[in-house]
Amino acid sequence: MEWSTHALSGMVAGYTVTGGDWQGAVVGGIAGVLPDLDEPKSKFGKLFFFIAVPLHSIFGHRTFTHSLLFSLLAGLFIFLFTEWWVALSVSAGILAHIAGDMLTGKVKFFYPSAKSVGIPIPSFSFTWIDRITRLLLVLTIGWIVLTKVI
Repeated sequence: MEWSTHALSGMVAGYTVTGGDWQGAVVGGIAGVLPDLDEPKSKFGKLFFFIAVPLHSIFGHRTFTHSLLFSLLAGLFIFLFTEWWVALSVSAGILAHIAGDMLTGKVKFFYPSAKSVGIPIPSFSFTWIDRITRLLLVLTIGWIVLTKVI
C-alpha cells in the first residue's frame, strides 16, 4: 500500500486504541508508516536512507519490520520513555500497516519464522485495493470528525 493509506490506517488504529484521543491518532498515523523504513525506495526510506539501507540489506522488505515481533518491540521501547497510550498507539499503527500490506501481498508476520502470511494478488489490482482502502479510511475519519463536532 502507499504511504498515505498506511498513515490513514495508523490514524484510525491509534484513535481507536486510545478510546478516541486525537493525539493517539497522530501517533498511530506516524507509526503507520514506520514498517516501510525497510525499503530504501519508499517515501520514508528515501528520507531516512541511513536507516533504510542497512535494514533492507539485513532483513529485506516485509520481514522483521512487518512482524508482530517488531510491533511489540517498538511498543515496549516507546513505553520505556513515555506513557502507555503512546506505546499502544505505536503498536496499533504498525499493526494497521501490516494488515494493509497483507491485503496486497504477503509479509513475515511471525518473523523470525519464514512463513509468509497474506493475500497474494495480481499486480494490476494493487492500485484499486489501495484506493478503495484509502477511500474507506477517509470516510471513516470523516465520520469520526462529524460525530465529534455534531
